[in-house]
Amino acid sequence: MTRYADPERCPDCLGAMPFGATTCPACGLSLDGPLPAKLFLTLSEADRILEQMRAAAPAAAQPVATPAGAAPAAVPVQALPTRTAPATGFAGVAPPPVTGPAHLPHAHLSASSVPKILLGLGAICVLIAAMVFLAVTWSVMGVAGRTATLVGFTVVTGGLATWVARRGLRAAAESLTVVALGLLAFDLFGARDSGWFGEMTDAGFLVLLGAALAAAGTSAAVAVRRTKTPALVGAELVAALGLLSVAGGITQAAWVTDAAGLTVSVVLFAGATRAAYSVRLPALTTAAAALGGGAWVLLVLTGWDRALTHPSVRELWLELEVWPLVAGALLVSTLALARALPVLARVTALAIGEALLATAVLAPVSDETVTAASLVVVAVLVVTGALAWFVPAPWDRGVAVTVALAGVWTTVLAMALATTALDRLVSSGSMVWQGAAGDLLPRAADTLPGAPASWLLLVAAAASVAALVVLARAYPGAGRLSAPLLNPDLLAGVAAAAGIATLALYAVSVWLVLALLLSVACGFAVRALSGQHALALALAIGYLALGVVLSLHAETLTLAALLVGLVLTTAVHLRWAGLDVSATAGALLAASVAGLTWTVGALADAAWSWTALTGLLLLAVLVLATPYVDTRLRVAGPATYARLGIELGALAAALGLSAGGLDMAAAARTATWAAVYLTITGAAVSAMALLRPDRRMAGWLGGGLLAAASWVRLWDIGVEAPEAYTLPTAVALAVVGVVHLRRDPEATTMTALSPALSLALVPSLLWVLADPVTLRSLLLGLACLALVLVGVKLRWTAPVVFASTVGALLVLRHATPMAEAVPRWMLIGLAGALLISMGITWENRLREARAMLGYVRHLR
Repeated sequence: MTRYADPERCPDCLGAMPFGATTCPACGLSLDGPLPAKLFLTLSEADRILEQMRAAAPAAAQPVATPAGAAPAAVPVQALPTRTAPATGFAGVAPPPVTGPAHLPHAHLSASSVPKILLGLGAICVLIAAMVFLAVTWSVMGVAGRTATLVGFTVVTGGLATWVARRGLRAAAESLTVVALGLLAFDLFGARDSGWFGEMTDAGFLVLLGAALAAAGTSAAVAVRRTKTPALVGAELVAALGLLSVAGGITQAAWVTDAAGLTVSVVLFAGATRAAYSVRLPALTTAAAALGGGAWVLLVLTGWDRALTHPSVRELWLELEVWPLVAGALLVSTLALARALPVLARVTALAIGEALLATAVLAPVSDETVTAASLVVVAVLVVTGALAWFVPAPWDRGVAVTVALAGVWTTVLAMALATTALDRLVSSGSMVWQGAAGDLLPRAADTLPGAPASWLLLVAAAASVAALVVLARAYPGAGRLSAPLLNPDLLAGVAAAAGIATLALYAVSVWLVLALLLSVACGFAVRALSGQHALALALAIGYLALGVVLSLHAETLTLAALLVGLVLTTAVHLRWAGLDVSATAGALLAASVAGLTWTVGALADAAWSWTALTGLLLLAVLVLATPYVDTRLRVAGPATYARLGIELGALAAALGLSAGGLDMAAAARTATWAAVYLTITGAAVSAMALLRPDRRMAGWLGGGLLAAASWVRLWDIGVEAPEAYTLPTAVALAVVGVVHLRRDPEATTMTALSPALSLALVPSLLWVLADPVTLRSLLLGLACLALVLVGVKLRWTAPVVFASTVGALLVLRHATPMAEAVPRWMLIGLAGALLISMGITWENRLREARAMLGYVRHLR
């Protein structure tokens, strides 16, 4: 079967060529670039059409008699299946996907757009020409000439607009109608200049002009429905401009105030919107509604300006300075009665109106104290909340908007007061052990000028919760979001926080606030342990943490807070089902033990170094005794994770105690105490590793701590060579590694001997790199040679690897003077040559890999 698209044949000479070749070996045709891919697509399409022609041929042909001696006629055979063309084209490159015709026509304007553009430009030109003509000839024409010209232009243009509208030419009708209405406006201006309207003010003329345009535009938009033209959008927009002119004239009238003019304008636009909607004029309806909305916004802004300018109750309500704001609220609220509007729009209008009324109520207290303003806000929240609770759905959602706004005020106020109380508690705790338990908190914040009253915190918190409840009932979506916030545990925590924060805003004793914090923490801890309530546990931790911070004010208070913390963390560690929480509680338990030890030492006026030592011993007892006290955690497996919390917490606490003890120790005894602390900690960790099979790996840490203790002590007595610190431990580790290799034939030398070899060779290597010409350098080289020989003899990898690496670095260090004698440019040149050779090799290998991949793809 013939196949045109063949990636293994040249499309020009049809000679064979290897797959992926970019040039035909026979004729030299280049197959690089987009044209070969395009040709391959075309040939593939020819193959597809040819296959369809074969499928359409008859399955078998009737035998035809042939004359004697003539060649037999070709017998058509059934089309055989052909091999599908590969997805790659010439040169092994995938052809681009076919997304459309090869040549797309250039984009042109649509046929309907051209006359619209031409007619629009023509209308503009006619109106400009009329303006110029009237401006030039107006002064030389008499009254009759002016009248005839104005009326004649308008009548002719209107008649032409009617004629084209009846023929169904909408674009022409739109343009000529706009021209006719524009000429009508010129007629009115000309009549005014001729004195036909008498002594008419500018405001009166705007009203007359707007009324004429609104009436003419509306009439044209309605009358055109009797013709073949469905609508005249331009006429509707001109009618909207007429309404705007009427509103501008009313607002500029000398006998009308700005607020009154805006109110009348809003009513005018609302009536026009309703009338346009009733006669099915969508463009005029939309434009009138938009203009009405703009006028309403200006009315509300005017009302707010008057409310802020006259903030007293007498001026606002007795002298009725607030009436524009109230009028704006009532006007927008009337939209709730429009049944033609969607329910959402009606509810939104009611919500906006109620919010404006609430603003009008709150305006008189804008210059009052925060306490007075907050009480009025709470009163508004109570009233609107009651309405939202009893008003049926969906209208309760509109009322609830004001509840939400008032709730934001009360929430911000409560958070501000709570933040002030928290700052007072933290400031008192920052006086670390400098005060007494009976000290009073600083002067109350509500005594400052303009500050809110402290008792207002409870009122604001209660109002915020009430607002949240109302919103959850009115809005199902908000209810789902606020359901976690209305959790009984969280509400109890908020109530307790509000009470304690309110008390902290007054000058009360520090111990009283601490007692309340610790009591609440104990209560939530009992609640958490009774039913494994995570939220109650989190609240207990929060109150306990704040209590510990406050307790730093005095030593006795710290002792009390840490005792409570010790009891609570122990209970949670032993009784909480979740291993993560149990482990965290264990870490806090270890921290409580360390803190208690330090606090007792301070109260007993003991030496800080001995206090730290006592704390380390207690932490060691805690870590080693826990598995024998807590039978629940003796089972090996996931439960040992809970013990890990105590162990890590004890390690961190030991670090803190050691740092504190060393900081307070005499300078001459610092190294001695450091060795003691490292010895105690290392012995505890090593003992844990020996006593518990699941903590065998901790023996490495214990050995390291003990080795560090030895190093510190050796440094303290004046030994400076690193081998005195490293070699004893390295020998011990080597013995352990060899024993491990003998017991476990499957173990590798890299795992067993790497710690010992690295500890024995690396510290000495660092010293040799700094000073190579020493006896240490010779001994290190001999040691490396011996280890290489031993490793080769025993066929152990670790000695050969470590000794070879260290020996090579040692040799390079001795060759440094020679390397410094080589010019820098030579080193850079060698590096460049190496990189170039690597690049050439990489590219060559990549080409060979591609050729191999193409060969494999074409294997049958």
